[in-house]
Amino acid sequence: MARDFTDDDRGKSVVDHRGNRIGSITDTRDGRGIVETDDDSSLTDKLKSALGWGDSDDSHELQNDHVDSVNDDEVRLRNL
Repeated sequence: MARDFTDDDRGKSVVDHRGNRIGSITDTRDGRGIVETDDDSSLTDKLKSALGWGDSDDSHELQNDHVDSVNDDEVRLRNL
């Protein structure tokens, strides 16, 4: 992805490369999106590891180099 996250990205769904929802952008900090994961998301241990996310929190920092695309409604992750 070629741009930083902004306040306009708040509320957008975050989906994996297959389109499965894993959470939403709840905040932005220094160009990175803060993702709150869904309780029933398809977030696998493999994906968590690739993103550098631990198991301790429901809120995680998403770096823009993990993102394939952003549109009006969603942030789609690369195939990690």
